[in-house]
Amino acid sequence: MFNLLSSNFIDVAVEGISTIELKWIGYVIKWIFDLFSGMPGAIALGTILFTIMLKTLVLPIDVFSRIKMRKQSLLMESMRGDMEKLKKQYANDKNMYNQKVLELQRANGYNPLGACLPTIISLVVFMFVFSSFSQYSQYANLTSYNEMAKEYSRAVQNYVVTADSSDSEDKYFLIAAVEDGLNNPVEKRDIKRAADGNFTDENGVAVEIYGYAVDYDKFGSYYKTAEDRAEELPEDWDAVWAGMSEVEKNEVVKNYVRIPARAAAAAYYHEHSPETSFPASDWWIGNVWYPDSYFKKEIPSFADFRSTISRAVGSSIDVNYEESYNEVTFDLQAEKDRPNGYFVLIILAIGLMFLQQFIMMRSQKAANELSTVDGQAATTNKMMMVIMPIIFGIVSFLYSAAFSLYMIVNTTYSLISTLIINKAVTVRFKNDNDKKAMERASKRAGKRSK
Repeated sequence: MFNLLSSNFIDVAVEGISTIELKWIGYVIKWIFDLFSGMPGAIALGTILFTIMLKTLVLPIDVFSRIKMRKQSLLMESMRGDMEKLKKQYANDKNMYNQKVLELQRANGYNPLGACLPTIISLVVFMFVFSSFSQYSQYANLTSYNEMAKEYSRAVQNYVVTADSSDSEDKYFLIAAVEDGLNNPVEKRDIKRAADGNFTDENGVAVEIYGYAVDYDKFGSYYKTAEDRAEELPEDWDAVWAGMSEVEKNEVVKNYVRIPARAAAAAYYHEHSPETSFPASDWWIGNVWYPDSYFKKEIPSFADFRSTISRAVGSSIDVNYEESYNEVTFDLQAEKDRPNGYFVLIILAIGLMFLQQFIMMRSQKAANELSTVDGQAATTNKMMMVIMPIIFGIVSFLYSAAFSLYMIVNTTYSLISTLIINKAVTVRFKNDNDKKAMERASKRAGKRSK
């Protein structure tokens, strides 16, 4: 029977963390990102494609909303003369002014609520995507960590003796402890190594490893000739090794198997980091799943990692995972010290949102100036021109660089479509007005001829 308390037992396992259950849109996002798998800047490319696809999907609603808004603004502009007269006439009577304005608007077909419903729908879509994208960011972070943990464990398992390895090879100096069906861990030499590096029983069923017993004689012989050994051994190594206590021997074993395990975890990260860099490897953002911020690190501390993941899963991650997290990321010290970004995407998100608000305010100039007798609407819109970019900046700072990129592409798309729509509606509105003016002039000429 294998005794878990025996002194030749070592525990070098690292723990994964339960994955996040994605919503359906999360799987759509994953599918799009997988299209660019293996390419530098894959996540950035996937984010851009996802944003364009989503904006194109809701484009009819967006177009309808912006056409209505522009038409209403042009209608308001056409009523400017009458409304300015009302402002002078009822400058000291807001209620009467509002009543007269409503009567004038009805007479001219103006409906201030005409564009509200499409705008609300677009806002709901944005909030839904915001929630799903944020969740997927943490899903991606967690998946990356769990894959690194698997690579770490596989590196340790390279030293485990199995039914398909030779007992005569000194490399296999660890003996896995598995459950015997009665909740009793036992030494197991007849397990098999599966294609994925994990272990199965003779029937191909995966088995859970509880720890490893050390064959000290094998390790002593193997360590003496190991090429990846970090220390120089004395000439009388066999005697030194034999004279060590089992606790001391275990420390040597653990330190040895952890070196390739840590390297394997780091190698997995480095292999996939070009995909999560932006816009490509070695550029200013190390990991697009974290904010583009000088105050955030490419590989966060466990406290930051725990905070973001806990927010996504809706429950706090056990602090006992810290030892495993630090072990898995042990060889990523440079990434732990490196700033993840320099606020470039955050500044772009703020700037583009400010520009969008400015263009919208200019396109709604007449409505802002004339909808209230005291100009309060214009003041409110000027405040929104400042508040909205600030909100976007805060969101960009708190959430991932990938989401900042989503907002930048989303805003750019909206800006371009707004300018095109505004121009088209203005031309159409002017042509319609010119046509009506010509019809009225023709009617007046006809009356005079009679």
